[in-house]
Amino acid sequence: FPIYTTSIEEESKIAKLLSLLDERIATQNKIIDKLQSLIKGLNDFLYTQYGGELLTSFAELGTSYSGLSGKSAQDFGSGKPFITYLNVYSNNVIKENDFQYVAIKDDEKQNVVKYGDVLFTLSSETPEEVGVGSVYLGKEKVYLNSFCFGIHITNTEVAFPPYLSYYVSLTAFRKFTYPYAQGSTRFNLCKADFEKASIKLPTLADQKRIYSVLGHIDCKIETERQMLNLYNSQKQYLLRQMFI
Repeated sequence: FPIYTTSIEEESKIAKLLSLLDERIATQNKIIDKLQSLIKGLNDFLYTQYGGELLTSFAELGTSYSGLSGKSAQDFGSGKPFITYLNVYSNNVIKENDFQYVAIKDDEKQNVVKYGDVLFTLSSETPEEVGVGSVYLGKEKVYLNSFCFGIHITNTEVAFPPYLSYYVSLTAFRKFTYPYAQGSTRFNLCKADFEKASIKLPTLADQKRIYSVLGHIDCKIETERQMLNLYNSQKQYLLRQMFI
């Protein structure tokens, strides 16, 4: 087959341009990593400074509920949106563009996730991955997968639900959950004991202040991610043009 190419000089220019773009993409990834490290460290630091003022428990903050029940493989793929296990496990705030779908009948009784609900994973292969939390801050009517459970936060005089998205990712909170993971080959969260266990929160005013600080950094991270996506799109576009 005949192979068409360009001059050595032109190849050198193309290679240099793509190399510079690769360097910028690598830099962009480092910026995002640094901001993520900053928000994690700052979250732990601010809790050390202002946490521990309020002694409560998740049982006192709201009421718990289970995920989807009575579903078979045929029910998934279309219908109403639901939050996946991976969405809870991977994000401290539920991603609303990452829902999957399940068939729900009009007269069917299933628990609905509401704004401000805290969601937790129930089981995993390691105790460190049990009880990983996330918070739903969306307005859409959604359901929850069967391997997680949720807590409707009703005591908003003690807890500021958006702040809880940072609270459940604290290093101190992750260590707090470890003793409630039971099992040998697969670990399950002892839900009843976990809900009743005492937790320490900052005051409501401090929760809002901490959320404001960390929220601004999260907005910065999202902006940097959008820029990264644009750089990657630009690179793919340029590569495609080479073969036209």
